[in-house]
Amino acid sequence: MSVQSLPSVDIDDLFRRAMIGLDDDDLGSIDDPTGWIAIGRLQRMANRAVLEMALTFCVDTDPLKRRVGAHVLAQLGHSKPGFEPVFVEERLAGLIGLLEAERDGRRDPGVLAAVCTAFGHLPDIRAIPSLLALMSHRDPNVRSGVVHGLSGHEDDAAIEGLIALSEDPADRVRDWATFELGQVIEMDTPTIRAALHARLDDACHDVRNEAIEGLARRGDRSVLPFLIRELEAGVALPLLDAATMLATPELCEALAATQKGGLVIGAKHGP
Repeated sequence: MSVQSLPSVDIDDLFRRAMIGLDDDDLGSIDDPTGWIAIGRLQRMANRAVLEMALTFCVDTDPLKRRVGAHVLAQLGHSKPGFEPVFVEERLAGLIGLLEAERDGRRDPGVLAAVCTAFGHLPDIRAIPSLLALMSHRDPNVRSGVVHGLSGHEDDAAIEGLIALSEDPADRVRDWATFELGQVIEMDTPTIRAALHARLDDACHDVRNEAIEGLARRGDRSVLPFLIRELEAGVALPLLDAATMLATPELCEALAATQKGGLVIGAKHGP
């Protein structure tokens, strides 16, 4: 029996629980779902009752409810690989309406960040102008949400936005924008390469690594000196991926030194 057909599931209660501890590091427990665990359950249910409640939350005066509504709509039905999208037009209309209303009216940063990020899971070209209008928002969380919202769009305006955000003052925003340009966008243009080259000496090592991998994916051998420099300083998955893609003997010495130095990749979930 699927989750959505279980009679014991109380949708109103799950939405109420989703508002509890949404910003806490502690995710709660499966037996007592709150915050993101409750949101995940609602997303997996993927029925019309959840859709309608999420849409109602999106127009509520309470910004916390609007955030929960956006999060639920973002991945409603995204419960397993190969999922079939559900209620796509209704979800898009609700999110676009929320984004425009928030941008032009209440302007709550938390809601803006949530709805911008939602478009990274449910991309639609119609949202691009509203997303681009928030590129200079004072809150870095909103700008980071814009990056996620523009994810995967091989659209000139979206790519120009990502290039601009790859120069953002916030490390996290530059990191994600550089990742999108380098690893998600498949286009290979002089403009994209120039944007990635501009990040090779970035103050943030994560940004540098993403730029290196993005150029390596495009077969740009001019990145080799930068890759060697970073390998000599430390090891990271983007650097190893870049070395694999370029696969040249010029990297052997740096890779051997890395191994000899005992440098390891830190991991949060196992070795």
